[in-house]
Amino acid sequence: MTVGPAVAKALLGLALAALAGCAGMPGHSACAFFPGDEACGDLPVSADSTGAEIATAHYFASDGDSAYEKQFQALLAQSRVDALDRANGTGRFGRDWRDVQNSGFHATYEALQRLAKPLDNTELAPAHGKPGEGHFTGRWRMSRQTLYLDAAARPSAPKTFSFSGLQARSVEIVLRQAGQQPVDISGTCDGVLAIRASDRSTTVARASPFHLNLPVAETSVSLFPDQALSRCDLRIGSTLAPAGVPLTLLREETADPWIAALDSRYDRCPVPNPAGMEELDRVFYASRWLSQTCALPLGSPTLLRKSRDGFNAKVEALLGRTLPDSAFDKADPELPLDFSNAPNLRLIYLSSLEFKADFSGRVMERLIRHHAALGTKVRILVTDVLEREKDDAMLHRLASEFPNVELQEYRWQADHGAPFDEQISQLHKTHHIKMLATLAQEPGRSRVIIGGRNIHDGFLFHKPVDLTRYPDLEQYGKTDGFSLNYYSNWSDFDIEIADQATAETLAAHLSTIWLRDADTNLSRPFSIPVPGGSPRGVARHFISVPYEDGHALEAYFVELIDTAEHRIQIVNPYLNLTPAIARAFDRALARGVKIDVVGRIDLKGDIGGRFLTALNKLFVEKYGDRINIREFKAPDVVLHSKIMMIDERLVAISSVNLNNRSFFHDSENGMVVLDPAFYRSMKPVYDDYLAHSRPVTANVTIGWAYRLLFSDTWVRQAF
Repeated sequence: MTVGPAVAKALLGLALAALAGCAGMPGHSACAFFPGDEACGDLPVSADSTGAEIATAHYFASDGDSAYEKQFQALLAQSRVDALDRANGTGRFGRDWRDVQNSGFHATYEALQRLAKPLDNTELAPAHGKPGEGHFTGRWRMSRQTLYLDAAARPSAPKTFSFSGLQARSVEIVLRQAGQQPVDISGTCDGVLAIRASDRSTTVARASPFHLNLPVAETSVSLFPDQALSRCDLRIGSTLAPAGVPLTLLREETADPWIAALDSRYDRCPVPNPAGMEELDRVFYASRWLSQTCALPLGSPTLLRKSRDGFNAKVEALLGRTLPDSAFDKADPELPLDFSNAPNLRLIYLSSLEFKADFSGRVMERLIRHHAALGTKVRILVTDVLEREKDDAMLHRLASEFPNVELQEYRWQADHGAPFDEQISQLHKTHHIKMLATLAQEPGRSRVIIGGRNIHDGFLFHKPVDLTRYPDLEQYGKTDGFSLNYYSNWSDFDIEIADQATAETLAAHLSTIWLRDADTNLSRPFSIPVPGGSPRGVARHFISVPYEDGHALEAYFVELIDTAEHRIQIVNPYLNLTPAIARAFDRALARGVKIDVVGRIDLKGDIGGRFLTALNKLFVEKYGDRINIREFKAPDVVLHSKIMMIDERLVAISSVNLNNRSFFHDSENGMVVLDPAFYRSMKPVYDDYLAHSRPVTANVTIGWAYRLLFSDTWVRQAF
């Protein structure tokens, strides 16, 4: 398939490799090797389809009549529109799409707009069906996973790596050299395998032997299994194991039906009749384009205000017991750990902005290592741009020794030719979803922890601890600026949930991010609304990928603020409101709603603290005489909690900062609870923040350079 240069420039943008299908360059997609695959031949929303083809085709292989597929298809179409806008400077980038001098572009753009038309409605109308679980297996995404290889990592131990082709049009397994010795790989597969190495590609027939070498200088080799391939039996050889040791590659959805069911799950949420409901209740239960769970039972959650409690909750979820105070006082990352009461876990999810090689990170790594050695499936998501050399070394070593520990290092890529601000944003878009989920074999031992804390000693110790005895760990400096060796002591808040059904639902929800499209980070929706019935719970979890879901989280927060009748109470350190949220604040104040904010105006010690402080001062300058703004003033502690409470009935605990980053750039998550009893349990937490704060006056000093810098909209949107 070919397209003219002008059309290619207009359409390729930030295209899904899955959507591009056979049009991808050889070696960039499995479709380049297996064009006969029906998923590669059925391209209703592809980079090289005409407007007429898009308008008449269904995206998925099924008949496309299900409500879930129609909802997902609209999101995919909107993602393509956004991609075209980014590539051509159209839409929100300022240029009218009609000004693009290309008729093919016009036809495609209009057809995509028609498919995306349902997104014009903020909320989704209930579809036919009954509440319950569904499973989606349509092949839509590019699957890319990394197998880390290190000749020195348990060199004589057989290993197994599971690759996921669930919902995938194309599967790529990246073999990444993580050690300092060459690795030889040989074996056979039960299906056709394509290999790309050193810019050369080859295809190996079923049951045919092959051999390849991964030298130290070669950072990676890519394998592309055919859809029919389910197993490869390989041997990994090196100078440490000349005869080679077994490495088995298994198609995960075939080998583990339990994880396939979890990963493919979506929920049908009962939406109560809005007639007679208060507006806050209606907004809480309504379905929208933001990815959300149904209303879930919360059980008896644990509120984790103190730093040691927050870390110990993670420890207990993995170890079965907490660490004593003496362990924190000594701060020895190699302290003895007693695993005699550890739970028997099927799955561990750890999603964090960062996972540092410090005391906190090393203890967590040791806990995960124990479960990995027992065969537990472990999935870790972190942000690549914030990981330093020692952080990478620790995580790569863990994944090399235990391939059942799978690591995704998030990095967003701007499309070629994107506007300047989009090119810059790839340096700072981050994975900001915070969750530890442990799903246990034994009843009552599963846990989920959600909130604002990362795996970093700054969330545990007032000052950097002495780790000089451990050269593989970070020894922090005390910095102020844009250094990645920064250290602050953050005051944060998490919530721990032990309800088994809720824990499984939250893990399944996170699977939509784990199984996202590898090229665009687009993830599938988790729920659809159905009519009737009373919801079973009071809590809903959300996940936001703002640059792929049309800024749905921003719209949700605006809706929540617009429901407030009496009072909004906020704890949040970053106060660079988006224009839409600022207007919602203004409307609330005009209605007579009292807004209280506990923040940290002076953010010295945070990355880019002086810039963030100036933005917070701009907020104080605008709202200081209308909002009760207080500054959290615990000595040498930076506030990091993200809490919002409305009318003493609704509480949101999340990773979401009240800044442009959270609503435009970073993936986020959180729990929203509609329950006066839960608010009452949270009120002492809020009061504690008040007790450690002081009033802020509107009379602030902001340097002219900062005023000039942040007068530019796109600069302000970067923070």
